[in-house]
Amino acid sequence: MFSCYVKVGFPNAGKSSLLRAISNARPAVADYPFTTLTPHVGVIQYQDFEQIAVADIPGIIRGAHENKGLGISFLKHIERCRFLLFVLDLSTAEPWQQLESLKYELEQYEKGLSERPFCVIGSKIDIPESKANFVLLQEKVKQGRLIPVSALTGENIEELLMHLRELYDGYLENTKIDGSTPVKW
Repeated sequence: MFSCYVKVGFPNAGKSSLLRAISNARPAVADYPFTTLTPHVGVIQYQDFEQIAVADIPGIIRGAHENKGLGISFLKHIERCRFLLFVLDLSTAEPWQQLESLKYELEQYEKGLSERPFCVIGSKIDIPESKANFVLLQEKVKQGRLIPVSALTGENIEELLMHLRELYDGYLENTKIDGSTPVKW
């Protein structure tokens, strides 16, 4: 099965809550690490009947490329996806370090993997300290689009959905220009 997007983040970053907010998937959500033990795929349904698959994999931890935590078995799922959605917990101090660590783990697993088209999603923007952390994140991260969201309140979910569609449509257009057949869900 082909998933267009994969959400990459640390445990408890809000990946499963976000998948529930943007798709038809209903993964378990709880306030403890490693709620997600197996990948889940949600499908985003657009009004023009286009569908885009989003994979939710268990949280990546430092040392995952050395098979720590749930390790390599889930890093392999990332290889199959066209786009990366880095989900960062904005309620923690210095969220840009999460992004650096996640990219490092991907690069240690497979060179170039972290360089795929990506979007940085700052989760839990509804928590007061998250707003200040998002401003700091914007100062530190200059690559890719940054979108703060709240799966709880729905804040900026529509913006995220539109950006995912833009990336997907760009992929389809570029694939046609290259003369190859796009992989569709």
